[in-house]
Amino acid sequence: MEWYFTLIIAVAVTALFALIFTVGPAVIIYKSAFGRRQDKNPFFKYYTENDFGLTAEHMSVYYCGMHLAGTIYSVKPVEECEKVVIFQHGFGAGSSSYITEIAHFAGQGNAVIAVDAYGCNNSQGKNIKGFYAGAEAVIAAYIGVNCEKRLAGKPVVLVGHSWGAYSVLAASATVKVDGVVAISAFDSPAKCVCDILKKTGGLGRLYAPLVYGWVRLINLIKFGFKGNLKASTAIKKSGVKALLIHGEMDNVVNLKNSAAVKCADKNAIKLILPDKRHNPYNTVSAEDKLAELGGNKFESEEQAKDFFENFDWKAATEEDEEVMKKIDGFIESL
Repeated sequence: MEWYFTLIIAVAVTALFALIFTVGPAVIIYKSAFGRRQDKNPFFKYYTENDFGLTAEHMSVYYCGMHLAGTIYSVKPVEECEKVVIFQHGFGAGSSSYITEIAHFAGQGNAVIAVDAYGCNNSQGKNIKGFYAGAEAVIAAYIGVNCEKRLAGKPVVLVGHSWGAYSVLAASATVKVDGVVAISAFDSPAKCVCDILKKTGGLGRLYAPLVYGWVRLINLIKFGFKGNLKASTAIKKSGVKALLIHGEMDNVVNLKNSAAVKCADKNAIKLILPDKRHNPYNTVSAEDKLAELGGNKFESEEQAKDFFENFDWKAATEEDEEVMKKIDGFIESL
């Protein structure tokens, strides 16, 4: 056998092994992240509209054949609200995890629309599909707003946190809105998956750069070219005014790969908070309290139930008035 045939076979075998040992983990990682539903934790306390004196109306929305559960929140008749805020949730129990923030924006005289993304909380779906599914939920909410006579024609502002922050930025490239507030947004969907994988250490750190391309391919298959849309690209494309807020100590979305750092558009206002982590709209003490929920190991279900029943949920959801005032000021200026 000629030497070059041996070389070709060696290269082919190497490529095959590389393929096997990167594609498989990429699929497993993607399914681990997006292949299940995001529902309420049975031990957690979730505030409702009744805790804040809000009016809540059910709003069904549809997008690409998906039926999503939405709610219109307000403190006064919807037709009297000055603006519409479409609020998009992050990972977790859908919009149920953000009632405190929803109540704040409703208290400013806005009609707040919250839609659970596919596979989350009250929406249909066996899993959450991928990051761009959040943007699809925002687009669905926007369509719903324009179909609602009491809301159509009012200024629309998109607000989101974490996954929801990326979602509102990505959606702004498709729908025409008056402004966007993105709190703790990542810039690149595939890069975010790999950054989170790195945090697991060991094999996770090793595989992160190897599976990046495959994660991009899966995004492409699931959502088309929009599946890999960067938040910074979406801002530039839309030309929308945006307020980007990020905590310097964010241990979920790496600051250096955040939309706040990557975006260079002149319409973007950046607020980097040195003493904040992933929930910068909360006080430092609230973020400290919220951190107590992670890493708990309970010997029994009763022990877990007792811990969560005695957990100070009010302290863990205390909002930072100064940060919220900056967001309110931005929305009022639009």
